[in-house]
Amino acid sequence: MNRPPFAVWFAISLAIAALLPLYVEQTMTRVMYVGGQGDAIEWSWKLCTLRTFFADYRYFRHHPHPELWIALNVALALIYASVASLVATRALRHKTGPSS
Repeated sequence: MNRPPFAVWFAISLAIAALLPLYVEQTMTRVMYVGGQGDAIEWSWKLCTLRTFFADYRYFRHHPHPELWIALNVALALIYASVASLVATRALRHKTGPSS
């Protein structure tokens, strides 16, 4: 029985990794206080899927370096897919030689 090559596992893993909510997005919330006492901006982070990240990109592009966050999330997707592919390849490797 032939096992699928690493490239096949990588393509499958990349498709699955893109759907996982493991990507970083910076959020901003503007809070307006009652009574005219001003307002505050709260910055935070959330985990989201790549689809959600790119759906919010039109709001996100006004940040100082949006390309940095896109590159970071694409790199994370490639890392997640690589790790999953390596695990799948090693787990399904045929054992050769005597077992101990």
